[in-house]
Amino acid sequence: MATVNKPASLVTLIPAAEVSEEFKAIAATNSPSSFLTQWSQFSFRVVLAATWPVWDSKTHPQKPKGSGKFSFDYSGDYDTERVLITKGRATLTPVNPAGGDAICIESGDSVYFHRGFKCNWKVHSPMLKHYAYYGDDGELMPEPEPGITCDICKAGCFVESYFHTGEDGTELDLCPKCFKKDVGKYSGAEKQKFGEPVPAPAKRQKK
Repeated sequence: MATVNKPASLVTLIPAAEVSEEFKAIAATNSPSSFLTQWSQFSFRVVLAATWPVWDSKTHPQKPKGSGKFSFDYSGDYDTERVLITKGRATLTPVNPAGGDAICIESGDSVYFHRGFKCNWKVHSPMLKHYAYYGDDGELMPEPEPGITCDICKAGCFVESYFHTGEDGTELDLCPKCFKKDVGKYSGAEKQKFGEPVPAPAKRQKK
């Protein structure tokens, strides 16, 4: 695979018309054996045995629910998340100065999200994308375990957390301990389990 140099911006968009067949074949592979048969002429060391998972925007938590809006921080242990969009369209608006201008991504495009990129998503039509993580050495990395970290104490809280949006628009993920320390301050926070909203219990009707 050709090397893509990191630009001044923290996101690289390759329009659908410019995405190579090689990249499409790697991203869309669902069977390592079929990939080896079709692409054995390429000397990909790790990618040859890789299968890229699929992300579905419909399953991603949105605020408000069903709005297509959510924030994302590409700050994992990987250097770059590389994706191939197979369906849908979205606008990504960076929230950090180095992120560059807002971009529209759509079916057929390839996008490289570099570590440190933060943006607000607005999905205009439901999106599907193949994705994979690459390290500083350009080698494919295992998919990281899902996780949510408390923005106050930095403890992991994927199993149970609270999502709060302040009056100034600041969004926070809170572990149960930090949430309970100041319930009043975080009034209206959305309770989540495994990153998904927990429905509020139905109110009992008075007899």
